[in-house]
This record gives sequence, structure tokens and C-alpha cells, in this order.
Amino acid sequence: MHNLYVRKIYDLGWVKEISKYYPGNYGAPGVKRGPKRKRTPEDIERQNKTNREKKVQRLILANFHEGDWHLVLKYKKELRPESLAEAKKQVQKFLADMRKAYKKAGYQFKYIYVTERGKQGACHHHLIIEDIAGPELNTKKMVLKFWQYGSKAFIPLYEDGEFENLAEYIVKKETKEEAEGCTYSRSRNLIVPEPQREIIHRKRWKQEPRPEKGWYIIPDSIVNGFNPVTGYPYQHYTMRRIDPGGDSG
Repeated sequence: MHNLYVRKIYDLGWVKEISKYYPGNYGAPGVKRGPKRKRTPEDIERQNKTNREKKVQRLILANFHEGDWHLVLKYKKELRPESLAEAKKQVQKFLADMRKAYKKAGYQFKYIYVTERGKQGACHHHLIIEDIAGPELNTKKMVLKFWQYGSKAFIPLYEDGEFENLAEYIVKKETKEEAEGCTYSRSRNLIVPEPQREIIHRKRWKQEPRPEKGWYIIPDSIVNGFNPVTGYPYQHYTMRRIDPGGDSG
């Protein structure tokens, strides 16, 4: 008989992701179970994709904030690279120039990017970068200076769906073009979130979770469901800091 469950927390600075579940195949006496079924290869593939999206999303949330940039770098027709390898060299040179400028001003340059090849074969690059607008360094000016091949689209990051959509987009592009080596790349200085696990000695959690002091729960993030393999319940939700300015990092 097991009257306990696991609470797993990803602390991403200004956002916390919480999941609650029963360890292994153990439930608690009297806890309602859902239907069990064997996972199909499609289930496994879908779960792997979801896990990868969540991993990228956590990287974005832990390292970037509202007001940072989703940057799209494109090419003028006459300056298009002849190959994907050439396009990658060009974006890597751009990243090296940005890193050098940031370092000179006393900042670390953080990024995530993926290269996409369009239907007509034209490449463009999607990047997530920090925005710094100070007297010693201005991100927009640096981008305009170092990307000489075509247009630069600056799309501000917003919490409302943008982080989740971007993670999904990056993984989608990576899956679609991985045969050509279009995996996403990131700077080595990113925080890679690791979960904290706690054993809670209670039979069950509340269906409507309560936020920690100084945080609120994003309403549509609450999911109460049943693990299709074990039939036991789980709960996921996301909390956001009420004062993001109070975040030390």
C-alpha cells in the first residue's frame, strides 16, 4: 500500500512547471484509475516529440524573457547561398561576430537557432536572442551591422503562447529537415533546467492546485489526466512569478 506521490518541479526563474504523479506502477488505495492500454509506436513517437518540444521550451523559458527577440534572417535573391552548408557557415559567422561584440561590452551572447530551407530551396534562419539596448551595446544595431545578406525581422517574444509555439516550430523544422542536418543549435552558456523531485506523503493532490506565495497559476495550464499505461492519475500546471522584475536570473 503506497500513500505517496511524486512532485516534480522545473524552476525556470520566472516560470515553474509542476507535475504530480505516482511512482512506477504504484497508485494509492481508493484512488480512481483510468483505462490502461499498451502504447503503440505512434504513441511513443508522439511522446518523444512532445518531450523534445518541452525540452526546447524549457531552454527558452530559462534563458530568455518577454521583450527578447525571435529573429528571422533572410537572403536577397542575388545573395542566396548555393548550399545548406554555405548558409550554416554564414549564420555561424554572424553568431561569432555577435558573440565578440557582446563580450567586448561585458555581456554573454545567448542564442538558439534553426535553419530552414523553403519550398524553392531558399534558406533562412530562425534565432532566439537576448535584447540589450544600452549605451555600451544595442542588439538591434549589432544585428543590422553583422547580417549583410538580406532582411532582418525582429519579432518580440511574448509569454502568451509565443514560447510554446516557438519550441514546437523549432522541433517541427528539425524533424522535417533532419536528414539534411537541420537540427537546432544553441550557445553553450545556456542554463539547462534540471527537475527537482520531492516525495509527498499524501494519498492525493488537490484537483485545483494552489500557487506559492508571490506566484499565480496560468489557468489553462492545469491538466488533470490519467497515464494510459498505468491508468493512474497525474496533474500538470505552470506557475508564473507575479513580479518578473524580482527574478534574479
